[in-house]
Parts: sequence; C-alpha cells; structure tokens
Amino acid sequence: MPEERSPAGAGFFASALLPLFHEPARLAILSALAPAEYVDFSTLLRLTGLSKSALSKHIAVLQEKGVVAVHQIVSDKRGRRIVVTDQGRADFNAYLNTLENMVRSVRGRGGD
Repeated sequence: MPEERSPAGAGFFASALLPLFHEPARLAILSALAPAEYVDFSTLLRLTGLSKSALSKHIAVLQEKGVVAVHQIVSDKRGRRIVVTDQGRADFNAYLNTLENMVRSVRGRGGD
C-alpha cells in the first residue's frame, strides 16, 4: 500500500482555513460581494443559489463578525444592500492570499 503524503506545512494550511470564510456558502457570498461596491439581497440569492433563509443566516453571521454591513434601501422597505466592510475586505483578501499560497505549494511552485 503506498505511503500517504501531505504537502509540507499541511498543518499550517489546515489552521489557516478560517471557518468563517471557508464555509462554502459564505465563500460564495463574499466572492460575489468582493468586486462590488454593494450587492442587493435578491441579486445575492440569484448569484449564490441559496435559499432566502440560508442567505439571511449567513449574512447575519458575517454581519455579527463585522465582515459585512446591511443597509436598508429607502425606496424599498424590504430591499437590503449588503456591503463588505473595510476590515472584512482586508480579512477576506488575506484569506484569499493564504488559499493562493496553498495552491502554489501543492503544485510545487513555492508559497511566495
């Protein structure tokens, strides 16, 4: 039976995968929000494919951690705009950099 191998630093990588961002639904939400100034709730529903309740729950978690802010749309009482906070954007970018370094390491290109 072949010996199992893991990339150098695998323990570091596992600890670097922040559950707040690595959870698939939240990763999808943040990936949709990151390039935009804001995204409205209905557009996030369409982009992520999540149910209304699931999207609401994940946004609430991200909002509680200060990653996103939710603003009511004045002209639409039910409408909400979701924005990534400055700190949330910095933290998410750091997380993405960690993922990129992991991929480079696994592919044998170093982690720089």
